Amino acid sequence: MKYIGSKAKIAGDIVPILQDIIDRNNIDEYVEPFVGGFNIIDKIKCEHRLGNDVDPLAGALIEACLDNPTLLDLLHTPTRDEYYDVRDNPEKYATWYRAAILLFASYNARVYGGCYGATAKTKGGTVRNYFEESKANFVRQLPNLHNILVGCCDYRELIFPKHKKVLIYCDPPYAEGIGYGQKFDTSEFWQWCRNRARDGHIVVISEYDAPSDFTCIWERQTTTHLNNREKHSRVEKLFIFGGKNNG
Repeated sequence: MKYIGSKAKIAGDIVPILQDIIDRNNIDEYVEPFVGGFNIIDKIKCEHRLGNDVDPLAGALIEACLDNPTLLDLLHTPTRDEYYDVRDNPEKYATWYRAAILLFASYNARVYGGCYGATAKTKGGTVRNYFEESKANFVRQLPNLHNILVGCCDYRELIFPKHKKVLIYCDPPYAEGIGYGQKFDTSEFWQWCRNRARDGHIVVISEYDAPSDFTCIWERQTTTHLNNREKHSRVEKLFIFGGKNNG
C-alpha cells in the first residue's frame, strides 16, 4: 500500500533479515508498532502477526475490505472537489471509504496536510491515474493481509508477553522528521526499545542513525522524495540493541 515513509521499495532487503531472526530463534510472535502501509508485515511468515499504528486509516481500510472485498468495486477516481470534500468532512463518509480516498488519492501519500494527487499529466502529455494504480496495488496486497491482527494505539500502550521472545520491528517517524508533521520524542522511543530488549525481546529498528548502544546490522543507499523537484539521498539502516548476536 502506498504510504508515506513506506519501506516497500526495500522490503526485499529487510524481510529476509527479519525472517532469519524469526526462524533462528523459533519466534512465533511478530509485532510492528508503526506498521504504516503493511508493506513489510504482509511478507513475514510467523504464526502470530500484529500490525499496529496510531493512525487508523490503513487498518480501517484493511479490516473493512477483508470482511467485504467487493467494497473496492465501489471506488472510482475522485475529482479534485470530491477529494477535498472527503478530506475536510470526515463525518459525511464511511471510515473505510475516507481511508481509501486519502490513501490512494493524496499526492505522494501525504494524507494529512497534503493535496490532491489522484491524477497528473506526465512529461509526455498523457494523464497518469495514480489512484487506480494505488487501488490495484492494494487489491494485489489484500490476500497477504489475512490473519494479521490489526491494532490502533500509541506504541507505548502495547503490552508484550513475559514468557516468550517476540520480534519487534519498528519503522518510527525518523528523527529528521522528513514527511511527518507530528512531534515524535525520539529519545523516549530509543529508551522504549532498550526496555523491550531488556525484557527479552528482539527489537529491530529502521532509522538513519541511532544511539551508540545500538548496532547497525544492515544499510543501503536510497533516495527519498516528497515531490518531483526535491530529492534526498539517504542511507537506510537497520539497528538492533547491543551486539549483532542479540538477533
